[in-house]
Amino acid sequence: MTSKTPSNRDFSELSALLAKAAAAPSRPAAKAPPTRKQVPANDNRVPDVLAWPTLERLAHRGDEARVYALRHWRNLLYPGSGYIPPEPTDDDTDEPHVEVRPSEAELLRAVGWTVTGSERWQHTGKLVNTYVPADLLPAVKRHRNGTVDIELGDLVFRDGALIEWGRTKKGRALRPVERTRGIKGGEQPGRAEAAIRAYLRAPATTPSPFTAVSLRRPFSGERAIIDCYDPLPREAPSANDRLGRFGVEEARAVLRDHGVDGSVAFDDLPVAATRGPDALVAGPQWVGGLKKPKPLGEISASAGPEGEVSVRIETGDYVDHLRRILGDHAKVLDLAITDATAQEIGIAMGRAQAYAEKAGPWLIDAAIDALIAADETARWVVEEKKKKIAA
Repeated sequence: MTSKTPSNRDFSELSALLAKAAAAPSRPAAKAPPTRKQVPANDNRVPDVLAWPTLERLAHRGDEARVYALRHWRNLLYPGSGYIPPEPTDDDTDEPHVEVRPSEAELLRAVGWTVTGSERWQHTGKLVNTYVPADLLPAVKRHRNGTVDIELGDLVFRDGALIEWGRTKKGRALRPVERTRGIKGGEQPGRAEAAIRAYLRAPATTPSPFTAVSLRRPFSGERAIIDCYDPLPREAPSANDRLGRFGVEEARAVLRDHGVDGSVAFDDLPVAATRGPDALVAGPQWVGGLKKPKPLGEISASAGPEGEVSVRIETGDYVDHLRRILGDHAKVLDLAITDATAQEIGIAMGRAQAYAEKAGPWLIDAAIDALIAADETARWVVEEKKKKIAA
């Protein structure tokens, strides 16, 4: 009788088993390459950049004076581009165009909340009521048709929708309402026929313009336009003024004698003269077309704001005047109000790429300092409140 279990001592098939174990495992069938998901061509991932890097850098540094000057230059070039906050309104006096019932107070009153007082919200400034909540348990009613009514105080919900929020004294149910608010006041009555006939029968208060007679005035021999400036006369030296004053007409006569009135070229003057180099006069100068705004008062307030066209024309002339004074600093300021970084500004001003990142910030600071020195309206003025000292 032979045993069915294999013997552990039979090593006749050892070589075949080792060869099978050493053989390379069979590779599975190659899978088809996955199909690539179609992506729109315009769905590109753009890195986040700052909209105004120069302003962000100055604000992060806490340089309020240069931030104010940079925004002033931006407003000069693009008037009206800044954010204009809306005028504050009082929510208590605003009248919505849509009337909604029940209101918030009516809903809280329907669930048993009582008013205890009022307080003002800090984030909106609106005056609201304060309530004491009431603990109410909802009552559920199921109808035969499958609808479910839930009552919470005076509020009745049917299948999740509010259908009743109270009752009148006569027992009529109050339904939710959302409608357009009516126009306050009655309609103006039209003119009666009697008033129209009386107006037509009334005599004309002003005669016809064809019967007007012009006012006849004799012509005068005086000049219609007088001199706007009277030349200063000559004044002899005195005890108060030991030098005196050379008259304007005498000075003009001396210039005409030397040919300085424009009739003789500069190189052909009878007296040797030296032409000085062109230069800008230091200090504040008068520029035609510029004016400072008048203080707000009864006269200026009644006159109303200045026209937009005149503001743009005067602003353009003033910007051209500042560009002549600033020179290359104006180019830096033009780049500083865009999304250009400090490195890009340094490269645009001719600095090497390796040095532009360091040179850009001080180029911007120098340009803003030049603007502050040239334009007094670009200066940051901080009013210090005087502290009262007790006696």
